[in-house]
Amino acid sequence: RVTRAVLEACATVCGVCAEECERHADRHDHCRVCAEACRRCERACNDLIASLA
Repeated sequence: RVTRAVLEACATVCGVCAEECERHADRHDHCRVCAEACRRCERACNDLIASLA
């Protein structure tokens, strides 16, 4: 249960961060890079959650 909760929190944080950075990605390269990294992390967390089922 703890692992799932941590992964869900991580996926949520990464998704929110990506959304914020995507708003600025067209003007700032570091925001584009951050958004891409956050989306990858979000997907990885969700993949791990799915593998726990």
